[in-house]
Amino acid sequence: MTKIGYTTSRSPTNKTRTFIHDMVSVVPRSSRIPRGSTNEIFCLNSMKNQGFGTAIIINSVKGNPNFVRLFNLTDKIEEIPYAIKIRGLTLSRDYQKKGRDRKPAVSILISTLENPVEEEILKKFLGITNESIEKIKNKEYVTVYADYLDKDDGIIFLEFLDKNNKQTGPRIKLRIIERQIQDNNTKKIAGD
Repeated sequence: MTKIGYTTSRSPTNKTRTFIHDMVSVVPRSSRIPRGSTNEIFCLNSMKNQGFGTAIIINSVKGNPNFVRLFNLTDKIEEIPYAIKIRGLTLSRDYQKKGRDRKPAVSILISTLENPVEEEILKKFLGITNESIEKIKNKEYVTVYADYLDKDDGIIFLEFLDKNNKQTGPRIKLRIIERQIQDNNTKKIAGD
């Protein structure tokens, strides 16, 4: 399983920082990478040099986490031609008591999505493993449930449950969109 680094655009809001903390608490082998004032390429190179295989950059709009870009860092830095548009978000602090459970060692996906591309993007975003339930039953794990809220519009709802079936992490409404990526540097053109 590859290491995942979550970071933000420059000058993130408190809600975006909290969202990253929530994600890191439920995604195995993940870390929050403070961006500071560094540019995107320097931040991605730094993650690659630290051994991360995937980078997730979360951008904010009007104070809310809004647009998620994914990068492969294995051979060369390469943006994945799909992005995640966050349509709704409930942070864990909004519904559960203080104090966090232990970070899971693995996560599994239970999905009713009928689109294999969407499932693969979610697996990359969430560090999903393909291990069987039997192999992980003695480990700390989180189950990610994915289902369509609006199939025609492609709106997906995600929720995270720990091994005791208690809600953990954020609740997210999102949409996966295809993008066109320019080869030079990391500039991109939205292809929504």
